[in-house]
Amino acid sequence: MQRKLPFLPGNSFDDHLLRENHAKKQVFNYRNNQAVINDTYAPQEPQELPESTRLLTQKLGSTTLDASMGVGSESETDSSKWLSLDRKVLRFYCYFREGVVESANENSRVRRCVLYYYLEDDTIHVSEPRQDNSGIPQGSLIKRHRIPKPDDPNVFYSIEDLNIGEEVTLYGKTFRIVDCDKFTRDFLEMVGVPVSTPEDYPQDQYTTQRNKLKESMSARIQMTEQDREFKRFMEYTSKGRHCKPSKVEQSAAQQFLKNDRKVLQFYACWDNRVNLYGDFRKFSITYFLSNNQIKIAEILPSNSGRDPFPVFVKKQTITNPTTGRIYTPEDLGIGKKIHVFGRDLLVYDIDSYTQQYYKKNYGQTDFTPIEVEGQKKQKSTVSPPPYNGYGTEEDSLGSWKYLVLKPPKKDIAKYMQFDKVALRFMSQLVTDAPEDRERRFLICFHLADDTLSIFEPPQRNSGIVGGKFLQRCRCKNNDTGKWFEAADFHVGATVRVNNYVFKLLETDDRTLSYMESDPTFDKADISSVIVNIRSRAERNGTRVREAFNRLDREGTGEVSLDELRDLLIGERLTENEQEVITVLRNLPKTSENNVKYSDLLLQLTPQAPQESLNASSTIKVSTFNEESTRVQDTRLRKQFDQIKSNVFDDFKQEVKNRRLLFVDTFRVLSDRSTDGLIGENEFAKALNSRMQCNYSDIQTRALIACIFPKPNSRLTPVELMKIFEGNSTYGEMREAGT
Repeated sequence: MQRKLPFLPGNSFDDHLLRENHAKKQVFNYRNNQAVINDTYAPQEPQELPESTRLLTQKLGSTTLDASMGVGSESETDSSKWLSLDRKVLRFYCYFREGVVESANENSRVRRCVLYYYLEDDTIHVSEPRQDNSGIPQGSLIKRHRIPKPDDPNVFYSIEDLNIGEEVTLYGKTFRIVDCDKFTRDFLEMVGVPVSTPEDYPQDQYTTQRNKLKESMSARIQMTEQDREFKRFMEYTSKGRHCKPSKVEQSAAQQFLKNDRKVLQFYACWDNRVNLYGDFRKFSITYFLSNNQIKIAEILPSNSGRDPFPVFVKKQTITNPTTGRIYTPEDLGIGKKIHVFGRDLLVYDIDSYTQQYYKKNYGQTDFTPIEVEGQKKQKSTVSPPPYNGYGTEEDSLGSWKYLVLKPPKKDIAKYMQFDKVALRFMSQLVTDAPEDRERRFLICFHLADDTLSIFEPPQRNSGIVGGKFLQRCRCKNNDTGKWFEAADFHVGATVRVNNYVFKLLETDDRTLSYMESDPTFDKADISSVIVNIRSRAERNGTRVREAFNRLDREGTGEVSLDELRDLLIGERLTENEQEVITVLRNLPKTSENNVKYSDLLLQLTPQAPQESLNASSTIKVSTFNEESTRVQDTRLRKQFDQIKSNVFDDFKQEVKNRRLLFVDTFRVLSDRSTDGLIGENEFAKALNSRMQCNYSDIQTRALIACIFPKPNSRLTPVELMKIFEGNSTYGEMREAGT
């Protein structure tokens, strides 16, 4: 058959379609004692190889030379040559440039790859390491096979074509080799191939821009001299606004903050038997590190006949008569005596915490107790046997406690209260395995019985079958050795379940609402979170007001959620993500992504009159009105007026949506009062309890300031409803509403 069609795109055919003989030929064959496949359309090896390749293959014992020789040749391939190169791979680091036409930030992109050369069969495999959030399909670029050269399809790439500084073209992509691993370098030098020095990867425009951005970002903000002076001023004025504590008071305050609730326990004895009617008595000495005070209590044995006075010497500072100074930890220890009101007490033993304290601060290692008379023998205690694996741990413990088995008691009231209530968190595995990093797990903690269940949602093309990961059961916290509790779970926490470490990433609104209503979740309590943020800001010397001014340069009083999150985390004002979520949920939103920060700023700024809002649970409106009149900062007044306007408009909308609830609440408050009127305190208590408005303290005070502008004013339920409906005849209330 002759080609009569023009050789144009779409009119060309493969040569095997033009053959006249279409008989099926033999495919399987043996060559050099190896099973091979005779592919008619595969590139054929040349009969003769270049001299350099021949010499290199002779040194390596490669199969390249033997594969080019026909069957029955005089030079038979020995199987030991192939085995000597089995599982030996040369690894080269290379890159190729890829043009970018759809981006204005870069013209080309440098893609780093790894080229593998298998010595056993001269095959090549090219792979590109995966990068997070690259948006590029990465992984295996070229599968393992022998690659022909572009200029001659019958000649394949060999080891002599691969070296540092060389460029190889594989299927239209030009790869430049810049480096190799230690094994490849040693192997090539062993066979006499010189290896050049490694080259650096070229930098593209996008990578250079990202590196400059990372260098400009500082992980920690250095304090200026002005910041240090402000920090020192705040420390000096912590006792009061107009009084400066002395150096002794400052030292005492620092000692108290450093050593609060840290005590040293000593056991001493007093031998007074040398005197008439004297006795041998034992005492317990407690030394308080927070203020260097000492409390002494007598240890009375059974049937001693002495009156059981609880304290022998009350908590006070005791002076050492030999030095004239108060007793310090250096004056106490095993074998030392303490003189207390004419009595010499000999210290003969200390507890474990005191041993660690002396070992850490004074370098003592010998804590052998002194043997004294009448030491109480320790009673042998019987510890329960370990869990035998049958049933629950409560069942096994019941079989050890009771001769007649009793089923463990269940908290029925807890079951009824928290039935079908669960805390749900989305989490991920904390592991070094790359295939497990993208897996997500749904952790449910059931409050009814403190059980835990884990479910893995199936992900498409992940290669992992999703489903139930952990059956609902009680699990122990490996870090504490106790059963998991609800307080152990919050966003940002890390929990270990059966040697699997999970990091909690996010949760739903129902879980957040429950955490905010339960006082055990301190990181979800806005009051405690605000107190912690203020303490960290004072400790770090952070100027909160200036930080917010940098974000809000236009003075709108609004910032985005992402900007506020970056501010709290960047200034080290929060410890974890849960505190950030708590702050964001309690701020009024002006749009989908913006919030008003005036409420938060009033509570964080030291000059604000509301800085003690979170310290008290009761609302004192009159005190707030008196303090607000002393505010000298005009900006704070404007911010508070803005809060009053916003919260009053929001409350009017709530009254409109839930009119029956508010009318019934005002009627109940009026019936419970003696004069049938509603005052400031009654309204404040019912605002978040019965009305369920969930306002913060500053919002509650602002709303009360709008409704009750005069101190000790009281209104009827009808007049209150008229105020929120806008038709009140009370002039001052009408002005407050507008």
